[in-house]
Amino acid sequence: MTSEAHGSIALSVDDLVVRFKRPRASDVQAISNVSISLPARSTLALIGESGSGKSTFARAVCGLVPSTMGRVQVAGVELQQGGMTARDAGAAGIQMVVQDSGGALNPRWPIWRIISEPYRLMQKRRGTELRTLAAKILDDIGLPAEFLDRYPHQLSGGQRQRVNIARALAAEPTIIALDEAVSALDLSVRNEILGLLSRLKQSRELTYLFITHDMGAVVQIATHVAVLYLGKLVENGPVREVVQQPKHPYTRALVGAVPTIGKPRAATVVAQGEADDAGAPPPGCRFHRRCPFVADVCRTTVPELTAYSGRQVACHRIQEIDDLLSEGGRT
Repeated sequence: MTSEAHGSIALSVDDLVVRFKRPRASDVQAISNVSISLPARSTLALIGESGSGKSTFARAVCGLVPSTMGRVQVAGVELQQGGMTARDAGAAGIQMVVQDSGGALNPRWPIWRIISEPYRLMQKRRGTELRTLAAKILDDIGLPAEFLDRYPHQLSGGQRQRVNIARALAAEPTIIALDEAVSALDLSVRNEILGLLSRLKQSRELTYLFITHDMGAVVQIATHVAVLYLGKLVENGPVREVVQQPKHPYTRALVGAVPTIGKPRAATVVAQGEADDAGAPPPGCRFHRRCPFVADVCRTTVPELTAYSGRQVACHRIQEIDDLLSEGGRT
């Protein structure tokens, strides 16, 4: 992913590895040597099946889980790895919004205190100044001032998610990671939140890391897409190229599983069987046991990300597969 369209690089992740230990079992390498760059004011959607490592990647970038190796840079400044905490990431300008809007809010605090808490911690401010700040941000996210003294249980799911977004904004971030932030919402509320995020991105010049399984949301909000499979990056590029014309067999399977009405699509692939255990991934290409185009090289050699058709793809046979499916069809 390059920065020509959006200026400087807001977030650069190089060779990130996240490994979890399991008692009486092999370690899980949830993220395996992933490198991604986010141009400033872009939105990168990170997609993949459950267990692909999407949330782990976001949490590692936000300092919520320790990384085993690799580096994270915000606006060219490298953050401490391994021992990096959420406060370190926050001080660098990274905040996170999670799916569970209710569980993320302290039920004993009024909304004004929830929203202003990051500002209090970072700026050491107190009293009426915090309430004034909370009122301003509340207005920015489309809630009236009367909500300042309410509690989380008095809000709807969409309103609670707006409060989560407001709390992230109070820390004055440049980058916000949104981990399935709209997946638990009704369709109409989901669209309202996506619209809000788009407006905030423009007005506050934000960069988003958008974790989701919702392909509709990807098309609606993302500028770029990265596809993970068992912790490995398999395709990465502009949203139109990746979603409308996927190339990697796994990306074709993901996009092909989304229902469409009356719209032409690229030839799709049906993934075979179930995903392997992340604690014991297969050698070579991690998708080879489910891929209908598997060859001997796929079983033994890890494919490298290479430039192809306006994006990066990690597949030994990408040209052959693309030629084979160029006339359309289903495999």
